[in-house]
Order: sequence, then C-alpha cells, then structure tokens
Amino acid sequence: MKLSQLAVLDQHEIETIHARSLKILEEAGVRVHDPKCRAALAKAGAKTEANGERVYLPGPLVEQCLATAPSRFSLYRRDGTAVEISVDSRIFGSLVIDPWVIDYPTAKPRRPVLADVIRHTRLGDALENVDFLYRMDMPPEDVLGDFGYLATLEAFLVNTSKPMLAAPASRQSLEHWLEAAEILADGRLLAERPPLALCAPVTTPLTFHALNAEIMKEAVRWGLPLCAQTEPIAGTTAPLSFAGGLLMGNCENLFLVTMAQVLKAGTPIAYSVGNALTDLATGRVVFYSADKVLWKIASAQMARFYRLPLEGEATGSLVGCYDTQNGIEQALHMLPSAVNGGGMFNGLGSCYNACGMSAEMVVIHSEVVRLMERIREGLDVGERMLDVDSMIALGPGGCFLEDPLTLAMLRSGEFFAGDCFNQLGERSPNRYEDSMLARAHAKVEQLLSTHVPTVPERIVEEVHRWVLRRKPLGPSSVTAPEPR
Repeated sequence: MKLSQLAVLDQHEIETIHARSLKILEEAGVRVHDPKCRAALAKAGAKTEANGERVYLPGPLVEQCLATAPSRFSLYRRDGTAVEISVDSRIFGSLVIDPWVIDYPTAKPRRPVLADVIRHTRLGDALENVDFLYRMDMPPEDVLGDFGYLATLEAFLVNTSKPMLAAPASRQSLEHWLEAAEILADGRLLAERPPLALCAPVTTPLTFHALNAEIMKEAVRWGLPLCAQTEPIAGTTAPLSFAGGLLMGNCENLFLVTMAQVLKAGTPIAYSVGNALTDLATGRVVFYSADKVLWKIASAQMARFYRLPLEGEATGSLVGCYDTQNGIEQALHMLPSAVNGGGMFNGLGSCYNACGMSAEMVVIHSEVVRLMERIREGLDVGERMLDVDSMIALGPGGCFLEDPLTLAMLRSGEFFAGDCFNQLGERSPNRYEDSMLARAHAKVEQLLSTHVPTVPERIVEEVHRWVLRRKPLGPSSVTAPEPR
C-alpha cells in the first residue's frame, strides 16, 4: 500500500474555503490596475466601478472559468521531449540564484556572482530528478549595471536544456524573457512547445498591478503556460490565522484563474500559494516556519479540489546553516510535495528564509526527494516479498544471507540508499569528518567536472548574438565571462 494523501481539511472544510472565497471576490472584489483587463472582466459579467479600479467577480463567472482551466500542460526540453505538469505529477525544480549563496568553504552567506549562476544551472541540468530550473530576476554582485540581468539570463539559457520558470520583475525583463523564449523555440511557435512558464502574481491583498497584468496578457498572447503567484503574509497582508492565510491565497488564485480564462479560455495556469507569517515582535516576514507545512498540505488539497496543477515550494528552511533546524524544516516541507504531489515543485536548494541557496543544498534536496518518493511507495506485502516459504524452510535460527529473495533484492530499490546519506552509522570509518555536507560537495564537484550541457550550438550562438544586441551601452556595463 502506498502512503496516503496528507490532509488537514475535510471535504466540508474545503467547500467552506471555496464558498467564502466566492463571497469575498463578489463583495470585496479585486483592485485591477490594467484597464484592458478590467474591460475584459466587465464584458464577461464582472461588476466594475465607474471611476475606480475595483472589480467584483460574480460566483457563476468564477465557476465557469474554473471549468475551462485545464488540469495539465507541458513544458519542453531543448530536444523536444515534454515534461508534463498535471494534478498527478511530481516534478521538481532547482534554483540558480538567490540574494544569498551559502559559501561552502566558509559556511557563511555571501552575495552571488555570475560564476554561481553558471555552476548552479549546470548542476540542475546534470541532476536526473531535476526537471526544470528557476532563475530569480536579479543581478550578480560582480556584473555592474543593468547588464547584470542579461548576463545571468545568458548564463542560464546556454547551460541547461531543461524547461524554465520565469518571474519577470520589470517590463524590460518580460521582454527579455519573451525574446529568449523565441530563441529557445528554434523556429516553432511558442504555443507548440513552450520552453518556459511565466509567473503572474497578485500583490496581496487582492491587487493586480499593471506589470503583472502585462505578464499575463503576454503569456496568453504567446501561448505560454502561467503559474499563479500569491504570498499572503499572516498578520500584515492576511489575517493572523492559518485559515485566514489559506483563504486569502485561495481568493487570489481564483481571481488569477478567472482573469486568465477571461483573456482566453483554456489558458493553462497552475495554482500556487506561498504563505508566510509576520513576526510581530520585529516586523519581519517568516517564510519557512516549521508549521508552514499545514499551509502546504491545505493548498495542495485546494488545488486538487479545483483539478488544477499545483506550482508549489519544494522545500525550505529559516536558517542558512547546515544544522538540525535546517534538516527538520527541510524534511517537513518536502513531505507534502513528494507525497501529495499534484504538479511542479520549485526551490531545490532553498534555505535562509527563502533568501538563500547553495549547490550543496540542491544536491541534498535532490537526495531527500528520492527518500520521500521511496517512503511514498509504501510496503509491498505480496507473497514474493513476504517470503513465507523461506521462513518455514529455514525456521528458527535460519540465515537468510543466501535466500533467493535476498539475492534477488541486492540491487533493488526496496531499501533507500542515497549518495549523501551515511549508511554505516557508528561504524563509518570517518564518522566525524565525513558529513552529509562534505559528501554533497563532493557530488557537486563530480557532476560539474563531467557534465556537459546539451544545448544545441545554434541556440547558444543565437543567445550570444541576442545578448550583444541587447547589451546596454555605457561605463556601467562589463563583458560577461564566457558561460560555456
């Protein structure tokens, strides 16, 4: 029997969250800054203010749009093979840049440099259970001016053949991503083989800014899948309760689904909530408290209720050091991603309150994914695995070392064995020195020394030409190191 779905909501509670979401969208509405989006919603039956930006969504319109949103979509690798994201999938993505990188030699956070982007992109490309990659829209420390954004995008594009998740932080960045996507499409229409999905956020509470509207409109125009993006912060932008944070995120997801379907029925969009908590003693945002796992499980249940694929956080931790708290939080947050599944899960490598990452953490997380997937498979209690005949034949005091089942299972996946896990315990020859971190670092270096990205050379050359055309002029720009 496989491990059952994790749940914190019963069916009545799920339906209550849905009903209250419809009530809020109809009575409080959403502030929509983009006039074309307001007009499209009004044409579809929403109520709008005569001289304002607020739009009120009737329940039947939301229900109608939920019915047209697909339960699956595909992103494509450079070789044309599809990665399917659906209510039944469990695929994981890794990070390549964050505001902080946890440096291996010092074990301390530092600012990212362009070489980190290259290393982390190649690492995600090399790991078999990483199916997509995410590059945060930020410059590295060692490339000055606006060219830093282009430099990291160039390094990203030419060092992986896997699909991508894009979250543009500006109109110019959106243009860059769309132009890059056309290069990756290699002469095909983007809608035929989309190489990336675009994140279209709502600013909590219930505000759809002009840039985010532009992202959604461009995704619809080009046929790119969308990922909703909402981050209710309990205590400041959402009520200070688990239920209130869940409800706010659900309202905002229903708005984004409705908006996308009004623009074009059948537009693929993934459900996504990244709940957080306000530390009212300091005013700081806590993205990865250990009990956030309750929000993660509940969000997965809501996405499944709507038959929408989920774009969720794979895992994370509040701390940026490799300690017990990090391990506990990472394992807790990974469990619902691996067990419940239901879509695509981003953020392998994440730590330091969603503001940091490391190559070693990417590798450790990819191992934890394998562990969680083995746990999800549960126990096989078929007659072969019970091995009753051998137990009877060998009887009391028998030795199973040469039992046929033992020999058959020697190299099976029945028992988990990970490259980064110490399987010998107290009998490990270097039990004090040979840490999980050291083993992860060794695997990082081994993968990077042998893996060569398989991006077609014509794509690499076209990306380089495009960057040269786009490169801003002036003393603030520097030449990016050769990414390959």
